Amino acid sequence: MPDPEEIEWQRSTDRIVAADHPLVEPLVALVAPTFADDFNTIQERLIPKGCFRIEDVVFDFDSSFVRPEVTNGMVHLADLREKHEEGGAFPPLSIFGHGDPVGKDEYNKQLSGRRATAIYAMLVRDVDLWEELYTKPFGGDQWGNRSIETMMTAVQGSSGSGPGPGLSADAVKAFQAEKGLEVDGVVGPNTRKALYRAYMDLLCGPRLELDKERDFLACHGDAGGKGDYQGCGEFNPVRVFSQEENARYEKAPDKTERNAQNEPNRRVMILLFRPLRRVLPGVWPCPRVKEGPAGCKKRFFPDAEERRSFQEHRREFDKTHDTFACRFYQLLTDDSPCERFLTSFSVRLYDLMGRFNAHAPCRLMVGQREPMARQANEKGVVTALDVEVPNRCRIEWGFKPPPGEEPEFVFSLDVYLTHDDLGREDEAKQKLHNLGYAEDNELKANVTAFQQDYGHLASPPLVDDGVLDDRTMDLLRKVYSGCADDLRGTPPK
Repeated sequence: MPDPEEIEWQRSTDRIVAADHPLVEPLVALVAPTFADDFNTIQERLIPKGCFRIEDVVFDFDSSFVRPEVTNGMVHLADLREKHEEGGAFPPLSIFGHGDPVGKDEYNKQLSGRRATAIYAMLVRDVDLWEELYTKPFGGDQWGNRSIETMMTAVQGSSGSGPGPGLSADAVKAFQAEKGLEVDGVVGPNTRKALYRAYMDLLCGPRLELDKERDFLACHGDAGGKGDYQGCGEFNPVRVFSQEENARYEKAPDKTERNAQNEPNRRVMILLFRPLRRVLPGVWPCPRVKEGPAGCKKRFFPDAEERRSFQEHRREFDKTHDTFACRFYQLLTDDSPCERFLTSFSVRLYDLMGRFNAHAPCRLMVGQREPMARQANEKGVVTALDVEVPNRCRIEWGFKPPPGEEPEFVFSLDVYLTHDDLGREDEAKQKLHNLGYAEDNELKANVTAFQQDYGHLASPPLVDDGVLDDRTMDLLRKVYSGCADDLRGTPPK
């Protein structure tokens, strides 16, 4: 996996990542003259130039309906396409839908395929595909009235008429009149298709209206989308639970935590290839979205069942590279920055007096991402979603300015973003640093200071002796993962 510094271009917004793939060495072939009539052929490897990942949260639960939350990230896909334009030709796309390892292979293959279909249809403005998902969904998907209300609210809200009034008859009639349709207040097929088109335009913006026969890898050479969009089901998760975790989640009556931990697995990945690169649908290994998983399994690694199984330890693809069952998909994405594991983190911002800084304006800079403007909450905690790890993040913050004035960032801090698979001392050093203890201090001095600040929370209280024993380490992890209350008891004035 390449270091974050090796990625030339990467952009991210909440739940969406767009990035260049690292450069690949050119193909080298050794040739020599011969008098024989035999010949060999060289086949160029299919190498993505970039990637665009959409997470599960932009879809309705257990559905392929695309929510308005996708809008903010689509500009990054437009930027990525334009960045890799060559001589007026744009990079062709192929879309891969993924599910989580819960449920049956057949169902997850269909759900991930429907989501890939929905994104493809949105990009090419194929309202008939969305109408099929709405009226004749394969695999049990139901968009229903909720999707119509969401689209109508978004479209009418964007037209300047204020917050969308949803499915009221007046709202439907106003939309029908605007589009030159029969004004009857009924959301029938013609009204739905006009609404799909308006909603697609809103989500994608003017820079993302693609052509089926020009902008996709198989050029619409197959009516079922083979080569252009496909569902990979649950076969390529980025996270696989340990045996203990899976057993605990299975026993729990409330599956909220399990579903949240599985969220990174439920994603749609768009890969961008070199302009003018094309594939023949007949030789493309992935089955169509409406076909079963048998075609996927033909491309599995020999140890695919072991890769898919719950083992002694939790595994994540960017660290172990052994969670994908499909060797074809891993060949395409093994070094993809969009298949890195993303995390969310929270940091509490303090002033020089050790008081948390409520509603502090701040700026976060992670790796190659553009600076992110944020504001702390009423307890001084700022949260960044979906950032790449391992990494370092620079945080700059100040005090809430008077109305109409720009904030001044008077404090700064470099924060470590890592996996929790470090040795004890390294983990303690980074967590203490992130909590505000100076990185240049000796570890014993920072442990002592931490024991003095937080030791009263333990029972019995910690002794401030600078020893990183089990009780001190347990409290450090608890304080670090919590950060929800004013643990120092120093509320701001």
